[in-house]
Amino acid sequence: MSIVEKAAEKLKTLQPEPPLPPPVEAAVPHSAPTIERLSGKARVVEQATEAAPLWHVDQMALERAGLLPAGDEANDRLADELRRVKRPLMENAIGNGPKVLAHAERIVVTSAVPGEGKTFTALNLALSLARELDFEVLLVDGDIPKSHITRVLGLGGQPGLMDVLVDERRQPAEVIVRTDVPNLLVVPVGGRHPLTAELFGSLRMEYVLEEFGGRNPHRLVVFDSSPLLATPESQALVSHMGQVCMVVAAGRTGQHTVDSAMQSLNDSQYVGLILNMSCLPASESYYGYQGLYSQGRLAGEA
Repeated sequence: MSIVEKAAEKLKTLQPEPPLPPPVEAAVPHSAPTIERLSGKARVVEQATEAAPLWHVDQMALERAGLLPAGDEANDRLADELRRVKRPLMENAIGNGPKVLAHAERIVVTSAVPGEGKTFTALNLALSLARELDFEVLLVDGDIPKSHITRVLGLGGQPGLMDVLVDERRQPAEVIVRTDVPNLLVVPVGGRHPLTAELFGSLRMEYVLEEFGGRNPHRLVVFDSSPLLATPESQALVSHMGQVCMVVAAGRTGQHTVDSAMQSLNDSQYVGLILNMSCLPASESYYGYQGLYSQGRLAGEA
């Protein structure tokens, strides 16, 4: 090999090798948007909830607690009165009322002061609505201090409304309990929290309410609320509702007290006044001791 050929061979060994082509990255699927992922998780939770054993509603326990009337005659009278109470509520919920209401599927049962029978009314109204063929009813215990519905149904210690408000990682569907009463679901109170009023007035509360009722167009959400003049959170809760059932105890609640409670409601809500504990005979559209009489009206009208 000549000197020139040797030099050429040496020069080749000194030249840098051509760069390797860039590696081809494996295709990584893009993450779904947050809303889609949350919706997917909610669907999984809902399916798990539907597959869980049905919670037994002990009717005898409800009677002993004074939340159900005892005897066939009393039940029949109550059923008739509740038909009058629920009719305008259902008409409003499906948009056939005198006025189109925002969130008409949300119904709250409250009173001005304690002891007027609002929990009795909320439970029996929910049971009556659940008998309708076209609706499913979600009864939510929103009376945090008393939590009577939670206790009498044996749901104390179960996660509930307050837990899903405090922990944003928890899906609202996780705290819904399906019962062995057809078309009736329940949300217990859950754990206590010192900032209940603030939680009820939060954006998280609105999201939870949307999840409670928004996925099923045939679901009515019925809240048992604490009295409007007794706790600060009750007015925050009522502000989210489309329909309000105000229970008034006959012969016990003064006009001024009722008027004060009504001041916390707004003109966009349907307000139904329910006279409870009347001693007038059933023939005059009242029901005995725990009777109900509905005088529904739109706030602002006579």
